[in-house]
Amino acid sequence: MSFDEQNLEAFIELLNDKRSSLFSAKDRAELAQLIKPLPDDIEKLSVAIAAWYEKHPKILDAQLAQLSNQSSSGASSDRLPGTKFANIKTPDYNLNKKVLQNAIQQSSATNSSPPSPASK
Repeated sequence: MSFDEQNLEAFIELLNDKRSSLFSAKDRAELAQLIKPLPDDIEKLSVAIAAWYEKHPKILDAQLAQLSNQSSSGASSDRLPGTKFANIKTPDYNLNKKVLQNAIQQSSATNSSPPSPASK
């Protein structure tokens, strides 16, 4: 898996983390607008996302931690010769622009849903 793929996969995992309030509604709107005009190209998406999260220190820290967790989760024997990162298990989906867009939208729906009314 290339670094760009690892970067996007880690970012999608952050977006999908139901426990996290890392992304504000404004952040998700910015992300949606950022990737909308981009081609379905993993490298270009990764570069754009990285440039965006570098301007958001909390998200940058979480992303770096996520990437570190990904690379340290594989044993050193799982590493391919000549690579810095351990092989990461392949996700059950093809990583592409649509997957990233869906993660942003689902994150918005999950984090912006109103609390359920209290029972009386």
